[in-house]
Amino acid sequence: MAIEAVVALKTLSQSKRRLSAVLNDSQRCDLVEAMARDVLSALMTHPEIDTVHAVCGNGWSRSAFPEGPLMVWQEAEKQEDGLIAAYEMIAAKTAAERLLFIHADLPFLGQEDLSALIAASRDHHAVLSPDFTETGTNAVLRWRHQSLPLCFGEDSFARHQQAAKAAETPWRVVRASGVTRDVDEPDDLGRLDDDDPRLGEATARWSEDAGVNMSLSATHRAC
Repeated sequence: MAIEAVVALKTLSQSKRRLSAVLNDSQRCDLVEAMARDVLSALMTHPEIDTVHAVCGNGWSRSAFPEGPLMVWQEAEKQEDGLIAAYEMIAAKTAAERLLFIHADLPFLGQEDLSALIAASRDHHAVLSPDFTETGTNAVLRWRHQSLPLCFGEDSFARHQQAAKAAETPWRVVRASGVTRDVDEPDDLGRLDDDDPRLGEATARWSEDAGVNMSLSATHRAC
């Protein structure tokens, strides 16, 4: 049963603006690219994922991505619903039986995390995987025949569960470590220890090169 994954990459210059308190524009964009590369690499090397789609806003180039079975799409210039529209654009184009919608800011994403999501879906359950605070949703796995709408955005974890109930879609929650650990705020930068074996290679290289910024992050937390 085919499984395809979809990653939406917003306009590079507008990504992770909340990190601007401790990173300059070049550093911030480099980190966004590194995290995306690690997420795409994890997806592309998982044995149960047939195809990976990257839907890109402005500023992204194919050279930023790892080599392999990756389909790169350009986000429509005028998409009122942003992230959700990018995900649903691919859903409308593919005949895959299962689609995994997953965010690009998960530098700790590992094969075991993806396997846990896939295993939870095998008896026709949708799968919701929250962030660490369980307010946001960092991954949704949905069967093609399910009418579960995507509800990414503020309080998305609760809204996804409400939507599943309303659609009478059976679902499971998977709290996978590599999916919960996203990078949104300056405080999150302190977790990017290049010695952590679970940290993706590209993000680890960024962390090693930007060691001074980890100190800046600690200073930010102390203020």
